[in-house]
Amino acid sequence: MQDEVTKHTKKIYDTAKDKKHSFAEKAKEIIVEVCIIVFAVTLSIWLHSWSEQRHEQQEVREFLRGLKNDLKEDVKQIEENKKVATTLDSNFTFIMNLKKQPASAGDTTIGHRLYYDLRTTRPQLGRYEGFKSSGKIGTIENDELKQNILTYYQQTAPALADGEELVNSLELKMLDQQMDQLDNQDQHNIRSFVTHGKIKGLLIVVSYNLKVNIGKYNDALTQAKKIITQIDKAEKE
Repeated sequence: MQDEVTKHTKKIYDTAKDKKHSFAEKAKEIIVEVCIIVFAVTLSIWLHSWSEQRHEQQEVREFLRGLKNDLKEDVKQIEENKKVATTLDSNFTFIMNLKKQPASAGDTTIGHRLYYDLRTTRPQLGRYEGFKSSGKIGTIENDELKQNILTYYQQTAPALADGEELVNSLELKMLDQQMDQLDNQDQHNIRSFVTHGKIKGLLIVVSYNLKVNIGKYNDALTQAKKIITQIDKAEKE
């Protein structure tokens, strides 16, 4: 392209210096050459931009294809953690509704329900973080899809992690209390333990936050599945 511009520029110069042609003839030839140069430069810029955009969108397609697989793994993990949280909430709700009364043989049910499961959802972040840090998130042309991706990774996933961390810390407090007050030979006192005011208070707080987290799991699942659907749709277009 540079050689073409140079060639036509030289022709303009030669035409301007040519004494055999009239001013009108020179002007006409020079205008033609200038138009050729402008067209060539404009075409070159357009082709370069088109090539860059095509390359960018190829990168976007590859990113979204990989992101879909990452989100499918997230969905499996979130569904499993939600299932565990639902079971824990059911157990803790049952326990916190118990009344104080003498120990009985049926209290073994309490021991079966009083267990702890510390869950932490770890989304597949590597691909997203790499694409974002390279400044390429803005190249996703579908604004709704782009916003959904940002919301999921920047807001929903961190909020879920915070909720899980809080519940885990509360469960550990209960476990510490249980280890301090009970031993393996003292399980007949388990009803007394779980109906103690301090433990009952912890159970109420844990159960409440488990319900909050179940809502967060549902939000995360809804968003992840929606993004997957949007990516599937984009791949067919």
